[in-house]
Amino acid sequence: MKSKERHHLKQNEFAETTRRAVDTVKDNQKQIVLGAVAALIVVGGLSGFLMFRKSRANEAGARLGTAMAIAQSVISPASTLPGATQPPGTYPSESARSEAALKAFQEVIAAYPGSPAAISAKYEAAGELLDLGRPSEAEKLFEEVAASNSDLYSAVARMGVAQSKVATGQYDDAVKLLTDLSANRDGALPIDGVLIQLAQAYAKAGKTKDARAAYQRVVDEFSDSSYAFEARQQLAALN
Repeated sequence: MKSKERHHLKQNEFAETTRRAVDTVKDNQKQIVLGAVAALIVVGGLSGFLMFRKSRANEAGARLGTAMAIAQSVISPASTLPGATQPPGTYPSESARSEAALKAFQEVIAAYPGSPAAISAKYEAAGELLDLGRPSEAEKLFEEVAASNSDLYSAVARMGVAQSKVATGQYDDAVKLLTDLSANRDGALPIDGVLIQLAQAYAKAGKTKDARAAYQRVVDEFSDSSYAFEARQQLAALN
């Protein structure tokens, strides 16, 4: 039975119990008791609604978890032995896994629109689209997540938009977006990570001098970060 139907049944049972109790009261107490019963019905209805909403959130979280598990599944190329089948929970290639994960994330988005789980699923689906070489579709989803005002995903989704733009050759737009993000030191994003993305965008655009400057900022300003090693490697390659 669906959660909504169970919720409706519980409301009917509560209403029936209340009606039978009201029938037993004396006439001179009827108005007072009916007022109290009405209040109980409101409280009961609110409680039921909150339970239903929590149930939906739990369902959405479980579906999202399943999709995430697919995205992290083991890659196991199909055996060439006669009659061999794909091991359960594995995929023969990264593209096959991405396609399966994308489908699962899209199902979460469709089933729980506007929910935190759907926002997470959109972000993850956009990443899968990038991996599948579909950056224009990825950019659209990243933009939707960026506009959602999610504390967790909005800022990082803007980086996803920039990555999508780089993949479609929109280098100037990507550089502008990443430059703006790198200037926000009070934001949620690690500035050294943004600078790495900015340097890569410059390099893709053929602007070696600007790429070198961005990598150098990582080395100079964030020498102890995990990105500094990568920046030094890239600087050596560009020199």
